[in-house]
Amino acid sequence: MSRSSLWLSLFVLALPFTGVAFLIYETIGFDWSELNDAAWRASLAVTLYVTVVSTVLSLVIGTWLARSVYRHRSTWLASLLRWPMFIPHVAAAYLFYLLFSGVFPFYGLIEANERHHLVVIFTYVWKEVPFVFLMVIGTYAQLNRGYLDMAKTLQLTPFKQFKVAEWPFLVKPLLDSFWVLVAFISFAYEVPALLGVTFPELLGVLAYERLTTGLFLNAYESYAVALIWTLFIFIGVISSYAVTAKRRRRIERGVRR
Repeated sequence: MSRSSLWLSLFVLALPFTGVAFLIYETIGFDWSELNDAAWRASLAVTLYVTVVSTVLSLVIGTWLARSVYRHRSTWLASLLRWPMFIPHVAAAYLFYLLFSGVFPFYGLIEANERHHLVVIFTYVWKEVPFVFLMVIGTYAQLNRGYLDMAKTLQLTPFKQFKVAEWPFLVKPLLDSFWVLVAFISFAYEVPALLGVTFPELLGVLAYERLTTGLFLNAYESYAVALIWTLFIFIGVISSYAVTAKRRRRIERGVRR
């Protein structure tokens, strides 16, 4: 590796730590009890709801589509799934806003700016399923079909075939995809700002409003929330990788007991 590439890599690696250091500096002396108000509590609840539902649906649908493409060699479906990735999230949000803004037959249940945030979830699923698909399809492309043939020879049910011959190899890409989606969806702004409601707002929207209004009187609250959520994501990533490290190493070596 050349010296310039090394310095560039170190600079890129230092950016997240620089951001965390900035958040820690800005929250020195902050009264953390200020976060215990109705707005932040409601925002956290709706953020967890939207994030979990969107992430789980994206993982399940993306994995199912990757499995279908792998089994049936559907090249047209693989090409079709890549198209949503070329559309920015703000453009996707606007498209879904036009689609569900008062013209959908189920008024009050599935429409833009409704309290269940269904359109927000639909938008995220539509955008993130291709990402999960690309993360998983690479694993299926390298999968040894001998495991699946052996499972079929033993006359296992389709679910058990997936469990013993495919699932162990999907743990790593699905785990990576899970934390990427959680980190992005939980603190995103464009989609919930356009398709969500004014209360309760998702964390990204509420933090941005507190940061940019009131002459920065509430800016420290946004910094504190960002710091807490960053530490939550970091601890979650480290914990999940520590729990699955042994299994992932065995799978990478091709040995599974």
